Amino acid sequence: MLANVGLLIAHSKHHLHSYYIIRNSEHLTGFTDHEIEIIALIARYHRKSSPKASHPAFAALSDADQELVRTLAALLRVAIGLDRSHDGRVDSVRAELDEHGLVLRATAKAGADLGLELYDATERSSLLAQVSGKPVVVTTG
Repeated sequence: MLANVGLLIAHSKHHLHSYYIIRNSEHLTGFTDHEIEIIALIARYHRKSSPKASHPAFAALSDADQELVRTLAALLRVAIGLDRSHDGRVDSVRAELDEHGLVLRATAKAGADLGLELYDATERSSLLAQVSGKPVVVTTG
């Protein structure tokens, strides 16, 4: 939900609005300024553009923090795809490495059709494939 807080401003470029809102919020008590920056950047990259060295806020991070943002943004993208219908159709997800690469197996709640969720998660999996160095397969299981 935090990744989509930018929808309060506009749907267009809401990932950029999410970054701004999170970064400038005074209500994220308990997090350091650095942690808030990481959270804001993960929200910033949850759709559209991948993290780039040409983005000043991302470039200012250490190499380890850049990798953290890439990895968590990649996971968030797939998770958002697995909740495409916004009604909790996915009961659980299991990740495995096999001869096909990184296989994400989603289990549906009783009677739920995961067709749209599987399609959308697959469409959003390119950053995860990039950071993992493995092809990503999203399926039921």
